[in-house]
Amino acid sequence: MRFLVPIILLATLAPAQRPDLLTSAPAVIHKVAPEYTDQARQQHIEGTVILYTKVGTDGQAHDIRVIRKLGYGLDEKAVECLEQWRFKPGMKDGEAATVPATVEINFHLDR
Repeated sequence: MRFLVPIILLATLAPAQRPDLLTSAPAVIHKVAPEYTDQARQQHIEGTVILYTKVGTDGQAHDIRVIRKLGYGLDEKAVECLEQWRFKPGMKDGEAATVPATVEINFHLDR
């Protein structure tokens, strides 16, 4: 039996892409691992789904969009996973602010 070993990274947009350089990045305070689909497991699919989101002042991911797809239902599983994450909001001038971010969710089967 193969097991999923998810590797999940959060990376904010490069400073040149941020609307304001005084904006600090949100920090993950709770995350869950994505689920593998049966189809992806049977096909031995591995790789990375890249998501774009806006982390709101409520600490949740909003407006999630898939930037790089993997298919086999894994794109949807990555979005479902990110919807469950919670963040310490980004800050701008000492106040919580909505901050854009990219999230990489890696799917790898344990061999």
